[in-house]
Amino acid sequence: MNKSLDNTILLYNQQIIKDEDMLVPFADTGAILKFVSENSIPVAHFWTTPPTVILGLQDQRLKNIAGGMRRLEEKNYIYYVRNSGGLGVVTDSGILNFTLFLPNKNNITIDQAYEQMHQIMQKSFSDKIKTGEITRSYCPGTYDLSIDGKKIAGISQRRAGNAVAIMAYISVTGDQKKRSQLMKDFYEISNYPKHENIEYPDIDVHCMTDLDEMLDTPLTIDIAKQRILDELSTSDYNIDRGNFNIVRESLPYKDAYNQTMDDLIYKNKKLLLGEK
Repeated sequence: MNKSLDNTILLYNQQIIKDEDMLVPFADTGAILKFVSENSIPVAHFWTTPPTVILGLQDQRLKNIAGGMRRLEEKNYIYYVRNSGGLGVVTDSGILNFTLFLPNKNNITIDQAYEQMHQIMQKSFSDKIKTGEITRSYCPGTYDLSIDGKKIAGISQRRAGNAVAIMAYISVTGDQKKRSQLMKDFYEISNYPKHENIEYPDIDVHCMTDLDEMLDTPLTIDIAKQRILDELSTSDYNIDRGNFNIVRESLPYKDAYNQTMDDLIYKNKKLLLGEK
């Protein structure tokens, strides 16, 4: 790639509508990491889903996960396990999933990557956003993002080759108490009897909320995306809204996508068969 693209960030704006496409964003994540590693061009990936519970690899160790999955089905949620660690989260039309893929991962430490996403969120939405684990949220982590002690987002990251993916799960709008109750019920059913060696969250349905409520302003997913893109533009990125589809149609991308998808399908077949 030529030098004129040094400050370009490719935009991939994705909406998952069909249940059968639920694994696509994580297959894309593996392929984008490979692309960014090899071409040193950053990518911003937005995606939303129908009502879905995304489980982490640790969730597979729950003793009664079959019972928990039945509860999700009763509540009309689809579910699958992602190919990374951590615990489960709920996504729906009010949740924005945003991943920033950056090259040259050796030049950015794990903490610096998390802090970069924290800064983007602060500048996009509110300087009141702080980091720190909200222990009784679902999928708690050291770099939870909160306002006045209530979690509005969680951050994770993946590193592969020479690239890093900084992933934010952002509660923009909707019924966050309902989402929290769903995960509380899931863990109470799935973790019975309690696992001796693994701590699963004792969820307080009041410790998470949405950005629109905390900011006391109407927010939609599209407004949230635009705020983030405005901040990336302010940070000297040129947003390329049209060329990612060319990348996605390339043979190297398709090969990496298919390899990741095969791994995801394998892991989810094991989940459905009750294998650890």
